Amino acid sequence: MAEIKTCPYCGEEILSVAKKCKHCGEWLNDHVASNINSKKLKKFKNYLVEISVVVIGVAITLSASYWLGINNEKRDVTLHLNAIKLELEENIKELDNVIEWLKPSVKYTEYLQSDDRKSLNKDTIEKYYSDAYSVNIYTFKTNAFEMFKNSGVMRLIDDKELLLSIWEVYDCIGFVKETLNWFFQVKWDDMKKEIPLFIEDQKMIDAPMYFLYIIGMPGLILKPCENTLKKSKEMVEKMENAKR
Repeated sequence: MAEIKTCPYCGEEILSVAKKCKHCGEWLNDHVASNINSKKLKKFKNYLVEISVVVIGVAITLSASYWLGINNEKRDVTLHLNAIKLELEENIKELDNVIEWLKPSVKYTEYLQSDDRKSLNKDTIEKYYSDAYSVNIYTFKTNAFEMFKNSGVMRLIDDKELLLSIWEVYDCIGFVKETLNWFFQVKWDDMKKEIPLFIEDQKMIDAPMYFLYIIGMPGLILKPCENTLKKSKEMVEKMENAKR
């Protein structure tokens, strides 16, 4: 009868000549077990190396993507703010033109509102004739601001005061634009009533555009234009300082 021994690993009975326990699968020969364990350890180390390489590669990729994303976001913010700055500079030029155009109208209003009604002579009226009947077209640009609002870049700007200032300036520009459009329409409606009298050489009872100017409308429009011009210049200066 074959000799029996106990497995040192699981305690089950096995043949004394057995090299491997049929119950737990452990090798009973120290040399063989050592070689197998060594191979397992080597395989495990290789596995760890492979996993480490993958983990490091993923970490590098994520890090690079993160910094690339940050750089792209900064670039987008810079591009949009530069576009707004250039657009505001164009609007500043247009506001300058509007203000210069309104100044003679304000003088004409002051002339009509003067106490010395005897000064409303033909020569003085003719002096303001061309201005009274002039209607100019002014265009204010807002495309850069609209793109800025729709791009999602606003959330990337930490300076919320700067954002509020930009919104405020463009609100003022929008108000000026609507006010001028209204003024031009009212002025044009009055012009259509009075111009035929000049064409037919009929006598004017009042000075040109008397009722439009006597209420001081040009002066009321001039003030928001000057205020918007001031805010726009301050905004451009603030954006220039933010880049430094």
